[in-house]
Amino acid sequence: MGSEDAIRQAVIIAGGLGTRARSMTGDAIPKALLPLGGVPIILRQIRVLAREGVQHLRVLGGHLGSQLEPALGPEAEKLGIKIEVFVETSPLGTAGCLTTLDTTAGNVLIVYGDMLFDVDLAALARHRHQFPAALTIIAHPNDHPRTSDLVVQKSGYLQRLLPRKTPRDADWRNLVPAGLYVASDQFFEALVPGHTADMIYDVIPDLLERSIPIAIYDTPEYIKDTGSPNRHAAAEEDLRQDRVHAVHLSVRRPAVFFDCDGVLNEDVGGHGVIHPDQVKLIGRAGEAVRLAREAGFLTVAVTNRPQVAKGLLDESGLDHVLGRLEAKLAEDGGVLDRIYFCPHHPDKGFPNEIPELKINCACRKPGDLMIRQAMTELPVEKSKSVIIGDSLRDIGAARKAGIWAYGVRTGYGLRDESYPDAETDIPCADLVFGTVYDAVRFQCGYQDIGQGLSGAIHQRLPSKAGPLLVSICGRSRCGKSTFAHAVERMLSESGHRVLRLELDRWILPLEHRRPDMTAEERNRVEVYPEIVSTLRRSGQVEAPCYDAASRSQRKDTTIYDARDAEVILLDGIFAGHGSIREDVDMAVFVEASQQTLLSRFHNFYAWKGLTAAAADGLWASRIQEEWPKIDLQRASADIVINLEEAIL
Repeated sequence: MGSEDAIRQAVIIAGGLGTRARSMTGDAIPKALLPLGGVPIILRQIRVLAREGVQHLRVLGGHLGSQLEPALGPEAEKLGIKIEVFVETSPLGTAGCLTTLDTTAGNVLIVYGDMLFDVDLAALARHRHQFPAALTIIAHPNDHPRTSDLVVQKSGYLQRLLPRKTPRDADWRNLVPAGLYVASDQFFEALVPGHTADMIYDVIPDLLERSIPIAIYDTPEYIKDTGSPNRHAAAEEDLRQDRVHAVHLSVRRPAVFFDCDGVLNEDVGGHGVIHPDQVKLIGRAGEAVRLAREAGFLTVAVTNRPQVAKGLLDESGLDHVLGRLEAKLAEDGGVLDRIYFCPHHPDKGFPNEIPELKINCACRKPGDLMIRQAMTELPVEKSKSVIIGDSLRDIGAARKAGIWAYGVRTGYGLRDESYPDAETDIPCADLVFGTVYDAVRFQCGYQDIGQGLSGAIHQRLPSKAGPLLVSICGRSRCGKSTFAHAVERMLSESGHRVLRLELDRWILPLEHRRPDMTAEERNRVEVYPEIVSTLRRSGQVEAPCYDAASRSQRKDTTIYDARDAEVILLDGIFAGHGSIREDVDMAVFVEASQQTLLSRFHNFYAWKGLTAAAADGLWASRIQEEWPKIDLQRASADIVINLEEAIL
């Protein structure tokens, strides 16, 4: 991209009567001079524009506009930016006012005067070069799509505009004009001098009708209207929490990748969701997405949509289905930055199938192309990103993409009937949670959970020759695996080589157990000394794969390779067993109250298919036979930790 494509000019539309803001301005200052965090909003805009390379700025004032030029002059001189102020004599609307400008050339950024924003203009200019158009609408999803103007795009260009005041008979994708535009000479030439015109209701519809190209630039960056008291207060809070520049495209941040059916919305079975009315949210799914976004994560859905290839949904129908999902999530403040979908399906034979979509592809999960595409288009920090899915396909996609993988017990509950390479390569989730809300809570809070032990391990490492062996044990459902994984993540993300070995993989499958077996026998504690000895020698351990959901053993195995490990975490109810305690460098005993354990126990065994009565019987036997032996490890533990509030 040549320098001639860069955005060096901008226009701030700061006219209007400021009716919504009058309770804040007292009608004594123009709304553009209303302080936001102690600084007039227009000065915040100018500072961002100057930093992003804008050299020439024109400000279009209106009511009380004579105050603008003396207020902006010192800032312009300090920033080295040329500022011209024009005050309209009569209101001409959000687009008509642009006809008062003298000639323009090249890309011109148009900004509404009550917008708080921080946008990467170089990235926007690259998009303009890739998608040339008379006008580029900067758009984003928001938390009230049903009461917002919406744009419908295809292949990067506007197909339809849905003004918020126009009745709609369906939900469309959550993509909202953000109050910023980039215009070319062709756009300005299309305006009628001296005529009142609104951008949404007049100019854009006219350009569409004349088939003049309008591009859509979808960005996750911060762009918010501050014109009303509530929105002004929210923007001030975002400034206090440093949320504005934190989502600039130059700032890499972790992403939470969500599967949809079975994770965010209920899995309806059969061919899946093919009508918007089938979209029913799983409990607290909207809160989960909101929580992730408020914590600073990119929120991205990656979903297989074979219904398109099968001819059960066309492009417009899928828009309505996904639009319904986005609208329902937004009711609870949940906003997805992007949705990536795979329309393909490899199996043929459906009556109305689309032949060109019946292919093997790299985007259909467990393929990872959708995740890789998101990482190309968004500033994703890969090492701290995670997928949340109900299917082994989701977990497989995460493994291929190299991100963390969390399962949920809703939807498929990781019980796929078929999986590619099922004989040799069935992926395992790093953790399994009850719901997407639980998984997001952990993603937002794992550092608080794991920081104590990870800090202690970090202090021990410099003086340790060979791998540091740490056991994490405790009663079933106490939170030990959650805790072990939190520690694993913190150490890994700080650059340490960590191996977490799950001793549950050696549990005897149900069909091999005798009624009189002890807890140690069921867990095959007799093999632990050999496992620890091999790990101490920095060797490799081949583990069987006990499947917790079916309580059976899968055909594949897992290789735990300790040759390069600095830290080895042994995770299991008997990880601190007396037979290996002397060979363990640090032992941690995790505990929780009996009431909490019972609740978690029932939820866990309901997922396994046990009735409440059967779970109660198993619970009673565990208390009597298993707990006393597990609790012996507490006395020899170096650290005892309570995870009463941990998410499992």
